[in-house]
Amino acid sequence: MRDMKRLITIVFCLLSVCASAQGKLDRDISIHSRQTKLSALLDTIGKRNGFYFSYSNDQINADSLVDLSIDHQPLRVVLDSLFKGNVDYKESPGYVILRLAPNELTLKAENAGGREQNYYISGYILDEHTGLGIPNASVYEKRLLVSTLSDQKGYFKIKIKAAGMVTLTVSKEFYKDASVNFLSDVSIGLKPRDPDYNGAGNPDKAAKTWLGRIFISSRLRTQGINLRNYFATAPYQTSLTPGLSSRGMMSSQVVNHFSLNVIGGYTAGLDGVEFAYIFNINRLDVRYLQIAGLFNVTGGNFTGVQIGGIGNNVLKKVKGLQMAAIYNMVTDSVKGVQIGGIFNSSKSSVTGVQTAGILNYARKNSSGFRIAGISNITGDTASGAQIAGILNKARVMNGFSFGIINVADTLNGYALGLLNLSKNGYHKTLAYSSDIAPANVGFKTGNQKLYAILSAGINPGSNATYFALGYGVGHEFVFNDRYSVSAEIWSQTLQADKWKNSHQVSRINALFNYQLRQKVALFAGPSFNLLYSQGKGKTSEEKEVLHQEQQQITKNKPGLMNIGNGKGWIGWTVGISFL
Repeated sequence: MRDMKRLITIVFCLLSVCASAQGKLDRDISIHSRQTKLSALLDTIGKRNGFYFSYSNDQINADSLVDLSIDHQPLRVVLDSLFKGNVDYKESPGYVILRLAPNELTLKAENAGGREQNYYISGYILDEHTGLGIPNASVYEKRLLVSTLSDQKGYFKIKIKAAGMVTLTVSKEFYKDASVNFLSDVSIGLKPRDPDYNGAGNPDKAAKTWLGRIFISSRLRTQGINLRNYFATAPYQTSLTPGLSSRGMMSSQVVNHFSLNVIGGYTAGLDGVEFAYIFNINRLDVRYLQIAGLFNVTGGNFTGVQIGGIGNNVLKKVKGLQMAAIYNMVTDSVKGVQIGGIFNSSKSSVTGVQTAGILNYARKNSSGFRIAGISNITGDTASGAQIAGILNKARVMNGFSFGIINVADTLNGYALGLLNLSKNGYHKTLAYSSDIAPANVGFKTGNQKLYAILSAGINPGSNATYFALGYGVGHEFVFNDRYSVSAEIWSQTLQADKWKNSHQVSRINALFNYQLRQKVALFAGPSFNLLYSQGKGKTSEEKEVLHQEQQQITKNKPGLMNIGNGKGWIGWTVGISFL
């Protein structure tokens, strides 16, 4: 009985191992559909089998309607039935990658010989249908990470340093990959390529940036297109320039744990530390630490610390710290800290901290803390706190915004500036009289939570006519549709042509508001004023002039009192506002 239990256990273990070892393309598929979108059909197959299909809509028409009725067939047979053999299939963790490859190629070896562990292999890469040579095909040994490109006639020659069997793989855009095994100088045969290393997504974006077009040669770009989804890992690499690397032409297909680039390097990605005197360009994801004297370009996601002497450009998401003397640009979202000498930019959302000498930009949302010398701009919702030397702009402003001008479609938070403009906020014109100046006009912007007032007034006097320029902030306590109370803090500057001194009045207002009509309101209330003069008067004559000017301002003011070097009194304000 015990032996029977052991036998059953062993059988189940063997079945589990076989099931886990089974490739995705060998999965047993049964599916029946009629006039179904290709994209929906692929999603259904993927969900049932625990993986996703990755493909380009430019190559595969995902909206086409298909009929399919198959029982208990391998996935590769299902795909052959769908695509009529015009698509190449590759496996990667969690994905089956579909690539348009309607043509077939073959490797015709002419010579394979050499001494000991060093020998050369040469031959031609030919189109299976026409028999013509195929130019710019990538010929590489994926285990040794050596490669070359065929010339205009399809001829290639590659140097191999290894003993035993060598497998050369050939890749070319729009062709199915193929491999040939060599043992010493004997060709053993043609076989399909096994997908040892694969990468999802589009690894060509980094080479298409303006920096990539300048520094990446056409040969390396062609290599990247041919080997689009083939990637390997290595402990380290060193480069003088892209292509002049310890990995040769294969440097663009290798993810390294340590990378040192004297002038600049072009690699598949990084899972460790990378340094360059000038630049680093990576096709896929970069993790941990990357430092360049001028700039870094990352084609995938970045996680960790990225420092560029001029700038950093990440074509997907950033999670961590970016620092650059001029710019940080991210195509997707940012979570962490961006420090840019001139500007930071994200084409998605930003969560965390942004500091820039001129501009912080987020196309979608921003949250956290942002500070910019000139402007913070958010395409959708800005939350948290933002400080700008001139302008804060967002579609919706939540949290706190400080700048000379704050602009939003919807202002839900607090905006502090000279002008706080929003479609749902205040745009009130004021005409009022006060104990400081009998004739004043003002403009109130912001919202009930926090508003700002700019004002100008005049007080014609017998000795001198003085002008009052003021700025105030306030909060409105709303009781109902008609009644509210405002608390305000003001600062006003008083100046006259005949005066030798400038005078400053700090003012606290408590105003009662009554909504007379929909766009017209009356307001009135008491205030407390504190007058300080800029000049102190060194001589007796200067002191007398200062005293006379103060008397003109404080004449007949109730509750007049001396407070330190200034004077205080109780005042009033009464006026009308138009919305």
